[in-house]
Amino acid sequence: MPYDRWHKSRPKDGESTCKEHGKVPTRDHGTGKRWQARWRNREDVQQTELFRTEVEARRHETKMRSGVDDGSYINPRAGEVRVGELALTWLKGHEHKNPRTYRRHKERILLHVVPTAVGKMRVKDVNASSLLDWLHDRRRLLESSTLRLVFDNLRAVFDLAVDDSLIHKNPCLAKSVQDAKPKRGGGGRADLTLAWDDTEKIRAELPDRYKALVDCGRGLGLRQGEIFGLSPDDIDWAHPDGPMVHVQRQVVHDGSFLAYALPKGGSDEDPKDRWVELTDDVAIPLREHMEKYPPVEVTRPWGSKGGDPVTVRLIFYTREKTAIQSNWFNSYRWKPALASAGLIKPLEPDAKGRRWEKSRDVMMHALRHLYASMMINGGVDVYTLADRLGHADPAFTLRKYVHRVVGAGSKVRIAVRSAYTRAA
Repeated sequence: MPYDRWHKSRPKDGESTCKEHGKVPTRDHGTGKRWQARWRNREDVQQTELFRTEVEARRHETKMRSGVDDGSYINPRAGEVRVGELALTWLKGHEHKNPRTYRRHKERILLHVVPTAVGKMRVKDVNASSLLDWLHDRRRLLESSTLRLVFDNLRAVFDLAVDDSLIHKNPCLAKSVQDAKPKRGGGGRADLTLAWDDTEKIRAELPDRYKALVDCGRGLGLRQGEIFGLSPDDIDWAHPDGPMVHVQRQVVHDGSFLAYALPKGGSDEDPKDRWVELTDDVAIPLREHMEKYPPVEVTRPWGSKGGDPVTVRLIFYTREKTAIQSNWFNSYRWKPALASAGLIKPLEPDAKGRRWEKSRDVMMHALRHLYASMMINGGVDVYTLADRLGHADPAFTLRKYVHRVVGAGSKVRIAVRSAYTRAA
């Protein structure tokens, strides 16, 4: 039962009553809210909150006690922490992980969460409308792909709030917010943007020392950083199933610094290394490349700028015998080849800076998409393809590439027709 702060529950004989309620007043009579809801939390510690009316206090008391009983209890004062403050707590939990990833998280949180209106709000006050306003504000500053990453970080912050019982549910998961958040292009599908003939043109236009990169992309399905980190020591020419490539590292950026690291998503517990078949069609140009440009030892730190030095014999490297920096390669080797092949507009000679037209869909990653497309149309099952691509979840591979099957519609018609024919 709610407690009446204004009147004594056990008055002594002879004490005078108040004129308004006919009850013996306490020292708090007439000050503040009259009714106090009382309940015990999960730790059996008494909690209180004040209300103007007995009805409000009783309703709140019942709600709190029910929450304790069914496990849904949230401390009403728990959500007082500011979103920006909680975001910094979430950030600390990622400090010990991949330093490069941590720095990207930190930049997004400090620039696009902490100083914003949502960042200054109490966690419990944030609702769908607050997040829709935040999305609208950030869209003026960020490209869709970047905003999606920032939103993912903010969603993780509210996941922490739920885990800490600060709030019942994550406001980022509200339907209206999910509908408004940035979507992946094509609904997550990878559209085929480079045909085989296009890759032949690009290969022809690349400097000789980089031509075989194309074969590693379209013939092995490797990511750009994995190609840059490829070593002859990764190739098992005598494998019982035929020559195989062990994909076990990539060249990555730690700011402007280059380092070696495990393949995407890799960790000490699960390095995400994989084996990929090396056919003669790829092996021959790769051997020819290594004859012209013998592999060289390149030492870089492991994981991040401050990591332990690791020496790897690299198949692909610069004229200065250093690891290839992706930003440099993309701007000064790949995009000029795209322009010469007629796949993007040539660079304007009078333009300030080196500003090519947008070409994200025809960068080196498109070679990997071409590889996946060829595998699917060659009858490779989605589980095998996911393994070769280094995808942890075959369902992701299915969503991304299944639409690529050439003539899939006609195959469906034939399958249905055959079933009806057999049943007739």
